[in-house]
Amino acid sequence: MGSEAGHLLTIRAFQIAEGIDIKRCRAEFAGDLVSAAPGELFYRRKAARPDGNGEREDGHLYVMDYGVVIFAGHGDAEMDGVIETLRPYLEIPLDRRMSEDFRIHVEKQELAFGFNDIHLPSLNADALRIIMLYVGQSAALEHNEAVVDRLLAEAGRVAEELEKYGRLKTSRRNVQRFIGRTLGIRNRLVDNLYIMDAPDITWENEYLDKIDRGMKKTFDVVERFRSLDYQLREVKENLELFAEMLQFRQSNMLEWIIIALFLIETINLFR
Repeated sequence: MGSEAGHLLTIRAFQIAEGIDIKRCRAEFAGDLVSAAPGELFYRRKAARPDGNGEREDGHLYVMDYGVVIFAGHGDAEMDGVIETLRPYLEIPLDRRMSEDFRIHVEKQELAFGFNDIHLPSLNADALRIIMLYVGQSAALEHNEAVVDRLLAEAGRVAEELEKYGRLKTSRRNVQRFIGRTLGIRNRLVDNLYIMDAPDITWENEYLDKIDRGMKKTFDVVERFRSLDYQLREVKENLELFAEMLQFRQSNMLEWIIIALFLIETINLFR
């Protein structure tokens, strides 16, 4: 693709599920597949003009296996239709979709980044793919930030319970499940959001590398990733401490049961 000066393109990303079956999607989804990599599919699709007159060729769709879809040049009805078409491939669909919007201005000026947009002298498929990737990663980070906020709130309630009653009223099994959920979220975050590495297409192209570094900075993806990882490790460490306390309480209870049984047996011997 190629876009001339004066062109405006809107990017919109949605977190629609915890995951998307990329293999099935690639085999069954109808679209002009431009590129594919482990965990992602990049399509070119005809998209209706906003004014409803004819069709245009510059609609694009990016599908990520961590449950994010990113649209370029699509209207609301078209995006809803594509998401509905992708429904059979969704793993744990979300009731509430996280979204992220971004604008691309193709103008006769040097590359520049705004608060929620980019100005660039030319746009091709590789540049669009990089931009869409980071818009999608920002939507995924926003989703995970909301999940971690809920985990922190749950862990806080457990800590308040300990402070108020001097002991944990919840069961050890529930705490272990909580730990498992926290580990699962952290593993998905580390495995899926490979934001520390630049896409391969930027390695030998200075223009694409500038776009990549600028998009990272615009969305603060590295800082947000590190913050989430730190918070998840803190939650995990606190939960492990709670689990140890519950294990100690259970061990003490077993010891008292054994002592009681021993005393009963001793009393019976002297009868």
